[in-house]
Amino acid sequence: MSLHKDRAIVLSKRVYAESDKIVRLFTLNSGKVSAIARGGNKSFRRFMNTLEPFNHINVEYFDRHNKGMARIENADIIETNSGMERSLKKVCIASFFTEFTDKLTKEREKNENLFHTLHELLKKVREWQFTHETVLHYQLRMLEVLGFLPNFTNCVQCGEVVPDDRKIFFSVERGGIICTRCSDFLPCRVCAEGVIPWLSSMKEIPIYFEEGLTEKSDTQKVNGVSLLQAREIMEEFVSFHLDVEFKSYRLLKGFIFT
Repeated sequence: MSLHKDRAIVLSKRVYAESDKIVRLFTLNSGKVSAIARGGNKSFRRFMNTLEPFNHINVEYFDRHNKGMARIENADIIETNSGMERSLKKVCIASFFTEFTDKLTKEREKNENLFHTLHELLKKVREWQFTHETVLHYQLRMLEVLGFLPNFTNCVQCGEVVPDDRKIFFSVERGGIICTRCSDFLPCRVCAEGVIPWLSSMKEIPIYFEEGLTEKSDTQKVNGVSLLQAREIMEEFVSFHLDVEFKSYRLLKGFIFT
């Protein structure tokens, strides 16, 4: 059994037996780690509020050669989730993305880019008011880091580069756009013109988002029907290719997409 020292983001926690906690961590150097905190639920002093979801912490844990559950020895807070609990909307957003990270990663699979993306996201959740654009932005970025980003550039059937004004056909099953010619014989969703280019652009941080502003330029505006189509593309894509259902997503939709 070896001692590991690492930075981690707390994904979730649950009570185990009478006095212990089971914690899911996403660490910088070892990826997702399930660990037990002995006495973490009984003693106020033992870890105090360190192992709360969304916290960014320094952690020391004993691990048996990357097998089974680790045992947390010490932990201290780098950045706390304090204040987030006063907004149910913020909690829902943070819960969705920590669940997203948990369900789409394997145990002990290192991914520094994903760690830094999640860390950045949780910091922005505390500081900013998220919109549907910002949720889509981070969802697309996480999918890219995990290697699951839909193909918004080439026809997934023939490989042809599709210009923006012809990006209206999307195949959920094949995971990307389809050219006009291939759409004649492949099942696909038909979108309004501009929806797919707009969705693809959400992976980049718009200037108004980067500066924390609330007003969008004319080129960044999208009507309700187009937004609905973009959201449905992402929902169907994730459901079909990743075969996961996120418990926090239904509540999130009520806050963000209505």
